[in-house]
Formats: sequence, C-alpha cells, structure tokens
Amino acid sequence: MERFFLCLREGISGKRVNKRAAFFGKLSYLPLFLFVLYFAFALSSCGKKSTGKIQGREIRLGIDRDNAPFSYLDEEKNPAGFDVELIEAIARLEGFTVKFVPMNPSALQSAVVTGTIVGAMGGIEIREEKQLSFSEAYGSSTLGLLYGKQSSASEQMPSLQGKSILVKEGSGTAFFLESIRQKEGFSLLVVQENQDLIREWLEGKGDFIAEDLPVLEAMKEEIPKIDETGRTEDHLPPDLLGISEFDVQKEKNSRAGQNIEIFSLKEEQHYGLMVGMGQNKELLRAFVRGLKKMKENGEWEALTKKYSLFSSNSNPQ
Repeated sequence: MERFFLCLREGISGKRVNKRAAFFGKLSYLPLFLFVLYFAFALSSCGKKSTGKIQGREIRLGIDRDNAPFSYLDEEKNPAGFDVELIEAIARLEGFTVKFVPMNPSALQSAVVTGTIVGAMGGIEIREEKQLSFSEAYGSSTLGLLYGKQSSASEQMPSLQGKSILVKEGSGTAFFLESIRQKEGFSLLVVQENQDLIREWLEGKGDFIAEDLPVLEAMKEEIPKIDETGRTEDHLPPDLLGISEFDVQKEKNSRAGQNIEIFSLKEEQHYGLMVGMGQNKELLRAFVRGLKKMKENGEWEALTKKYSLFSSNSNPQ
C-alpha cells in the first residue's frame, strides 16, 4: 500500500515538473515572437506613403501685415497679397485650412520659435538661423534702394558712405545691410513697418529706403498719391493710413517734388515658408507638394502674372 502511494506521489510530481518545463519553454520563445511582430509592423509601415498628418487641420500662419505685394491687409482689414493667395491655394490642394495672424515682421520669428504660430510667410527671406527652418524657395528677387532726386537726369547711385538707410526690423534686408554696414560706412535706421519706412523717409530722416525690389516698386506707386490735392485718409491705401498729414503739410515734407528712383543691388533674396527648427515638417512637405501641383495645373503661372512677380528666369525650380 505504501508503495502505491509512493508511485502516485512520484507520478503527480512528474506531471508538475513537465508542466513547469513546458510553461518556461514557451516563455523562451516570447522574445523571438515579439521581435517578429515588431519587424512585421515596421515593414508594413515602410510600405505606406506618408500623408504628413496635415489633412483636416487648421494652421495658424503669421503674415507680415504691411508688406505689399506679398502680404498686407486690404481695405476691409482682410489678409491679401501674393503669399496669402499662394498658401490658400496650397491648403486647398493639400486638404488643410489656414488662419492668418497678421503681425509686425519683427514679431514673426519669435512667434514661430515659441509656437504661438505654426509658421510665417509674407515676403520672408530664407536665411541661416539656428532656431528656424524654411521650405524650398518659391521665388526670388534682388535688394534695392529707394531715394529721391531733384533732377530726372540719369545719374549713378550716390555713394553709401556716410549715408543713413531705413530698414524694417527683422527683415532679410536688415540682416544683410547690418553685415556690410561697417565696411561700407553707412548707418541704419530701424523701423517696424513699411508705412514707417515711408513716413520717416518723407520727413527726411533717412537717405534711402532699403527693401526687396517688389516692395519698393509698390512704395513708388503709392508715395506720390500722398501729395495729390484733396487726398484724405478715406482715400488712401490701407498701408498708408495715418500719414495723410503730408497732404496738408507739404512745406514740411523735405522730399516733396523729388523724383523717386530705385537702384537695384546685386544681393539676391529667396522667399520661403518659415517654421521653427525641426518643427512642423508635415507643413513643409505639404507646401512642397502643393507648390508642385500648382505649377502642374497652371495656378502658379496665373498667380505670378496677377502680381507681376517671379518670371520664369527668376523663379527657382
């Protein structure tokens, strides 16, 4: 009888050992199973085309509120300009929407870096900056100087030595001129917006206005309107509101009656969409895709003709 119970005990113990061995044996295969599962998932992910996670999103995009023809506020205070229409078209093609945040140009960079806005446009020049990333260039132009001459006779641009140049804070123009200021011997007068450039220049506080050529051409068209008889704030363009005092105080306007000239410099500027360094890559990818689609479907050509910007020779491909 004792022998019977001894055999029974040994049989049960053996079964327990076999079950334990089977259990731990199965565990030994678990890492291999997890590795195979991860590898299969990775392969399936690689096979999918990235959508960029931009579809259906609303993008808070900062724009320079006073930088015609690229971006500005129209008479109803609505965003307008080449860059505004460009990103709206890209958003439509890529399936997202844009909420524009008009700002001073000097505030755009800090707003992008801190994440207050997702990105920024409005004639923003691509430059090397540790805290910023840019899209591929969608257009380019050269820098220029606007100045007044007493005579319409053709002359070479006066020397910059000892002169003062008005620039807009935070602009690519300001960055470039600051880099050559000491070498060329001129001084910079920094203001906030284009209307400040015009106001200061009309008051004789700067010898030149420095900006990109398309911006200077827009200024050249608007400045003479300030001196037209009977002009009031109700009839002035939105970017010139608040400086109509020159219409009734022409005697104080040191530049009244001068011929406005624009001298083109050799320095070339390229424009792009600005985001924070390493941030919002999905928006940059969508910008590239949308720009390509616009060039293929004819929207790009129509937009450049509308604003007389970026000829085929100057437009980067």
